[in-house]
Amino acid sequence: MTTHLLKGRVSMFLSIIRSSLVVLLGFALINPVGEEIKSTRASQHATVQVAPQTTIAHEDSQLAAAQDELKTVAAQVEPQTAAPLFSFSVMSDVHIISTDSASQLLLRQALADHHELRPDSKLLVLNGDLTNGSESDYRSLLALLSRQPHAPVQATMGNHDYYGVWRKPDGTMDYTKMNSSWSSANAVALFDRMMGYDKPYHELVVEGYRFLFLSGEAYRDVDASINEDAYLSPTQLSWLSERLTAASSADAGKPVFVFLHQPLPSTLDGTDLELGVVQHKELRALLDAHPNVILFSGHTHWNVETTSQVKQLKFLAASSASIREVWSAKNEPETRSLSQSLIVDVYPDRVAILRREHTEKRWIEPSIAKGYDVK
Repeated sequence: MTTHLLKGRVSMFLSIIRSSLVVLLGFALINPVGEEIKSTRASQHATVQVAPQTTIAHEDSQLAAAQDELKTVAAQVEPQTAAPLFSFSVMSDVHIISTDSASQLLLRQALADHHELRPDSKLLVLNGDLTNGSESDYRSLLALLSRQPHAPVQATMGNHDYYGVWRKPDGTMDYTKMNSSWSSANAVALFDRMMGYDKPYHELVVEGYRFLFLSGEAYRDVDASINEDAYLSPTQLSWLSERLTAASSADAGKPVFVFLHQPLPSTLDGTDLELGVVQHKELRALLDAHPNVILFSGHTHWNVETTSQVKQLKFLAASSASIREVWSAKNEPETRSLSQSLIVDVYPDRVAILRREHTEKRWIEPSIAKGYDVK
């Protein structure tokens, strides 16, 4: 390759960098075709990685040297100490039960860890399975939250938040017989009342970015075929379509953060074991039409360190594992106590998803960065 041609390619890459298409600071990149670019350690944020282009993959050593030079220039273009616009936390499956001290201890540890890492976080999302469906469980959760510093809370419903239907009059659980005095409508009303909502799905705008919170609206007492899946009513799906369309019109290029406890089937590892969402085809079609969406889920409890829990589809899907109990790829609890969740840093041109293990207070590496062409 001639020196002139090499310089031309270097100039081309510098133009790409200065156009802010993809510049990463110590994160892994999920690019539009779903390939993952390896990163440096999330705790160091030391080395800039630039996503390789397909046409460059088989070039000679001279071009490789040019790419090394580009990395150095990229580090000068964007300081490695750049702070995010804002951060938020995503936890799921906290499973607070009023009589279960272990669940409460694990949540306290996670809250303290998040607050230490991001004391100025704008939001704490509790993405379903907050409780085991009783008012006393919700009161224990709210009391715990009142005693520790944390960002403002937003929540969704999970399948366990409907479990009042399995509670006997004496307060014990019988998963073979439904309680005829409890219903899905009671569960939704309890969630709304305790968490301060008028319905189990809603929108929030934080620092100009849209957050859409979805919840299953019915359980097995309404239709036995629902199982543990999320039932999304036509009204909720229509609302979601309207909000996504509004986001595309008003916030072109910005990511839209969507939360639902159950994941879509056959997306992340472990999601092929159950349907997940009754109306999964309708939901998938809506999200596919909006590639700036990041869909956060929980439910499976699968370990974010040892299984694939972030995937680029037409949108980006990510799981936050579980606070109460992490499961392995064998679909059973890990042999050691783990507690995992996410911290999300929002930058002008990208979103970084940092994964955290709370019992050992360590980062799970690599972290994931998704770039956006924000207008």
